[in-house]
Amino acid sequence: MKKLVLFTVVTVMVLALGAPAFASQCPILIKQANEQMAKMDQNSAKVKRAKALVEEADRLHKAGNHPESEKKVQEALGLLM
Repeated sequence: MKKLVLFTVVTVMVLALGAPAFASQCPILIKQANEQMAKMDQNSAKVKRAKALVEEADRLHKAGNHPESEKKVQEALGLLM
């Protein structure tokens, strides 16, 4: 019984501490995309589309929707490569 309780407590702690760490990927990826866009022609269609995706990713991140935010910023990074 003690092992089950200990396992449950450890699992809850890992999940609670792991979620914020995952959420912190959004700002890192957004920064990476912004830095990449800064090196490119700001008038190109790719950069304009990527910029819109990054702005959407930032809004999603601030709203707490981290999986969708990361998906959008990854799409933007794909355009910039």
